[in-house]
Amino acid sequence: PRMSVLTVSVVLVGLYAVCRCMIPWLVQSNSTLALLWYDFVLEMTLDLLTRTTRPQRLLRAVIINAVRGDPDSVIRAIDHFCKHTEWAMNIGDEKGAILDSVVMETSPSTVLELGTYCGYSAVRITRLLPPSTRLITVEMNPDYACVIICSELSSTKMRLICPTWSLRRSGSGG
Repeated sequence: PRMSVLTVSVVLVGLYAVCRCMIPWLVQSNSTLALLWYDFVLEMTLDLLTRTTRPQRLLRAVIINAVRGDPDSVIRAIDHFCKHTEWAMNIGDEKGAILDSVVMETSPSTVLELGTYCGYSAVRITRLLPPSTRLITVEMNPDYACVIICSELSSTKMRLICPTWSLRRSGSGG
């Protein structure tokens, strides 16, 4: 029995060292390993442990931390979640500032977004649009589109199109 406790302790210390030292170093030095770690290993583990998906966890963070009707607080909540809680695919605050400047400089009459994931760029864009401008976003994954709807990120300036919903409602397969 004493040997098994020692063995378990050594294995746990070894796993801790790998998780604290080796994985961060590997993830920082290789983008493919980073993608595999964050998008497969870590995400699947969190999904299993929490019984929620990353978009659901992100939605929860937005609902808890953002102020209803304040798109800037939504952006801050998503940025904070992605930097401090869990990596998620969003453009972030630095590239977001570039997107903001493009939207303000071009003053588009209509914006088409193909794929919204959890709505980060849609919120960034929509908050800067003149009243007569609309953003049309097409999202194939209803779980991602749900984040926008459930967190009330969509506004009167945004039209969300999710083709898979119409297929499910009509009952047709194609």
